[in-house]
Amino acid sequence: MNKQNQRADLLLLLFSVFATAAANSVVFASMSELQEQYGYADSALGLIAGTGFAMGLLVQLFVAPLADRGYGKKLIQVGLCLAAIGSVIFAMGDSLTTFIFARGIVGASIGVTFPAVRALAAHLDENRSAERLGAVAGMEIGGFVSGPLIGSLIIGPFGLDATFLLFGALAILAIFIISPRKFPELASSVESQRLSFDLLRIRNVRVALILTLAVTFPTGMFDALWDRFLDDLGGNNAMTGLTFAVYGLPFILFSARAGKMIDKRSPMAVALWLVIPISLLTVLYGVIKNPWVILGVGLVEGMVQASVIPAALSAIAKAAPVGRASAAQGLSGAVNVFGQMVAAFIAPSIYGAYGAFITFLVVAIGITAIASIAGVMHLRSSR
Repeated sequence: MNKQNQRADLLLLLFSVFATAAANSVVFASMSELQEQYGYADSALGLIAGTGFAMGLLVQLFVAPLADRGYGKKLIQVGLCLAAIGSVIFAMGDSLTTFIFARGIVGASIGVTFPAVRALAAHLDENRSAERLGAVAGMEIGGFVSGPLIGSLIIGPFGLDATFLLFGALAILAIFIISPRKFPELASSVESQRLSFDLLRIRNVRVALILTLAVTFPTGMFDALWDRFLDDLGGNNAMTGLTFAVYGLPFILFSARAGKMIDKRSPMAVALWLVIPISLLTVLYGVIKNPWVILGVGLVEGMVQASVIPAALSAIAKAAPVGRASAAQGLSGAVNVFGQMVAAFIAPSIYGAYGAFITFLVVAIGITAIASIAGVMHLRSSR
């Protein structure tokens, strides 16, 4: 495949990721509005956020391996369709049960789309897998940032319903754009028929999974709590959107370049070292009381994460056997979602009972503990 076709394929994959991520993240700009409009408790916000993670976990475990059998493009189309349907249900809903159901459908779209996109992107040029996965990570974050950013700007003048419908329409547009394109098929093997769980027998896969869990663990807390956290500090919807934008900017600008440098190094070692500043920055959020200072911390964290996430994804790609690329990415995504789900379920309750500092400290300790396990396992496997 020539470079021009590779670039065209990558751009279409990136747009699919962006649309899926944006449809998923827009709900997080509406958490405080849902709480104020319907009088939901903090635990209800955690339930809405956590349900999406739970669905993403199940789907990535059992559906992602289908991409290794030649269904990569179909999975992406189905994922975008789920994102659109869930967004419409959100717009039509008026009860906690409906919002939870809609969040589950939208959350499932990530489980269907992301592993297939990551595997296909890495497969376009395996010598530049970290660079390609860095671009995917940048667009994932770009989508996740754009949802709350755009949502926070249009919820006020147009309302929640119009906001969800807009992002549903974006997912539908993505379906029409990618449908005519024929993507290269992933390499397959006899083992491609197996579910993702079988990969746990491989030591390098286990280490990479634990490491990526440490990197992405705090995401669940931020998704469920960030809007409420900033609101308590005196911030508004515009501030919420701005913090997401500042955090996501380094991903968009630097993650592909960071991945290019990681391709020349050990992605495992890079990720292990960068986990340290991530845990320290997480604690720092709980100490700061000024939203504008938090904006600066978010920029620094975004710069660190823009390097560590491509490294973690590349570690998974390199550890996966031939014919198991999407299954490995799906298993990685499922493990990550599990950690995010746990954080999303418990963080709002801890926050309501003990406040911001304890909440962020607990999550930072979790990051450090998980990364330490991965580090010890990596050192043992290197001997």
